[in-house]
Amino acid sequence: MFIIYSLRSTNRMILTSVCLVLLFLSINPKSFAQNALNDVGFNGQFFISYEYDRTQETNINEFSIKRGYITFRKHLKDRLEVRFTQDVTIDQQGDGAGDIELRLKYALANYSFNDIGPFTSINVEAGVVHRPWIAFEQDINDYRAQNSMMLDQTDIISSADFGLQFSAGIGEKLERESARGLNSNPARYGSFAIGIYNGGGYASLEQNSNKVVEGRLTLRPFPDQLAGLQLSLFGAHGKGNLSESPDFSMAGSALSFESSRLNVMLQGAHSFGDSAGNYIVPNTNDPYNLRGWSIFTEADPFRSPIHFTFRYDNLYNQDLNQVAHRQWIGGIAYVMENRSKLIFDVSRQENEFLNESSEFTRFEIVAEIRF
Repeated sequence: MFIIYSLRSTNRMILTSVCLVLLFLSINPKSFAQNALNDVGFNGQFFISYEYDRTQETNINEFSIKRGYITFRKHLKDRLEVRFTQDVTIDQQGDGAGDIELRLKYALANYSFNDIGPFTSINVEAGVVHRPWIAFEQDINDYRAQNSMMLDQTDIISSADFGLQFSAGIGEKLERESARGLNSNPARYGSFAIGIYNGGGYASLEQNSNKVVEGRLTLRPFPDQLAGLQLSLFGAHGKGNLSESPDFSMAGSALSFESSRLNVMLQGAHSFGDSAGNYIVPNTNDPYNLRGWSIFTEADPFRSPIHFTFRYDNLYNQDLNQVAHRQWIGGIAYVMENRSKLIFDVSRQENEFLNESSEFTRFEIVAEIRF
């Protein structure tokens, strides 16, 4: 297999070059050899799987690298940090199908500010950055190894993109005992994030001159009695990533709960079109009217490394009166102290769009390795 560096646009090359220049300018040449490795933070996350897919026509089984992330961090100054996250995956299309592909998931500069009034942990990211909703959802649903989040999987919105993001907590940090088991921002009253992006996602070329604005507001209604309970509103507005620039707008809400033994995410969203430009009427490019909802649960009923998970997604095309995407995943995981996991799951997925449809049942063993 060949490793393909799939940085497919001039913008990505310029962004990477600028970040590398900032990184090397921050290092004292006299002490580079002895301090370079100590000054650069490094971690990784890989999903290695065995999959058995059963369809109406064929049965397929294979070993695969579902995904891999390698992250480097470097503090340029007290408040300024740069981050590179490389995304390792298998090329599924074109002449390079089957090759191991290496892309940039994040390539950003992050500047943190002093607290201002009720706002804490204030950060501004520039480059290939997080997008507000998926980043928050993955704090509660820590099972990206099974599949990407529903709105990301269906291309409604992406998890990362070229752009600029501003985020902050609301209120001081919760006390340590109250924050136990929380992975999302531990600010007392909630958090928010807002950004402006190319719109197509980190793995897509920009096809038009329009930008997408996306935001999230999360509130913690009972910080003392039930700190893990949060209510979220989120949305995005702009154009689909096509030269025709079809309209795109999405609004959603979610109820989530986090603790050391139970994590739950229930969300619903209403969208006209999508950020990728897939859900549009042929010939007219009008966006389809979509409604979707998803539920995820992770439970540790025995206070042991054995956790149980369940997820159900449903995306409905109201204009065509058909289910565009439906999926359920049930799993058992052995979870280690650093959140590395060995997962056995069974899933069922059905997709339908215009005259094309697909469905399959998957039996899978996934090793999620974190280091």
